[in-house]
Amino acid sequence: MTRDWRYGHGSVVKSAGGARPDPVVAYDGFVGYVRSRREAGDYLLAEKLAREGIAAVEVMLGPDALELAVLLNELGIIGKYRGNFVEAEELYRRALAIHESSGAPASANVAAILHNLAGLAHARGDARAAEPIARRGVAIREALDEVDPPALAADRAALAAILIDVGKLSEARALLDDVLRDYEQGHGPVDHEIGVALHNLGSLQYRDGDVAAAERTLGRAATIKRAVLGPQNPDLAITLYNLACCAQTLGNIGEAITHVRQAIEVLEAVVAETQPTLLACRTKLEQLLRCQ
Repeated sequence: MTRDWRYGHGSVVKSAGGARPDPVVAYDGFVGYVRSRREAGDYLLAEKLAREGIAAVEVMLGPDALELAVLLNELGIIGKYRGNFVEAEELYRRALAIHESSGAPASANVAAILHNLAGLAHARGDARAAEPIARRGVAIREALDEVDPPALAADRAALAAILIDVGKLSEARALLDDVLRDYEQGHGPVDHEIGVALHNLGSLQYRDGDVAAAERTLGRAATIKRAVLGPQNPDLAITLYNLACCAQTLGNIGEAITHVRQAIEVLEAVVAETQPTLLACRTKLEQLLRCQ
């Protein structure tokens, strides 16, 4: 089996009518709106807003404000999704340095930054570098006085994806089984995080040689992502790519071509031309067209 598999966050204080809002409420609302645009796949608007917010917070609170670290992390997520990996790493590391220099104990925000740094290393194809970063993030999350179960499950799901890529399949499967059970008990059968966990389980099944099971699992992941995110959300692309790999391995070339073309369609308007999943999809499409 070939290793061509892909694995798989104006003014800050402006308010309606010109009234001066509570700064904390204004900041939290702004960050929430940036995050909502990113989660909806509107990367260009989310990036523009995040950059404006960072500039405003630097002026108002200074370059070492913890509030700034949150926006740096958010802009890093957008950069990673768009394929701007060098800047994304700089943003994550700057956010982490702000937290570490603050003298405050490790927090949920630190765990989130480590989650994202590990995910970036994984996206760049360096799963071995990603593994210790992801494990550190999980350990911090587990040690918090108030554990956030959905966030911890997301950290463990991300670690599982990395473990698949370094060949630690038994540990990855155990993590995914726990994560899926926790998600389904807490959210029901249709939730974005369940779709992500199913995507990773499908990746494991494919890597383990059970391609038919992988195709079924990835099909469930794609159905959930479409239902929750919509059919044009860029997050769907990596699942479509992996479905194409399954279809190709099973000899269904026409179906594989359909999956890859759909993935390209949802990516090309919002990510850089060098974004790895987009590049992989275009290479895969050329390969599949030669097989017809």
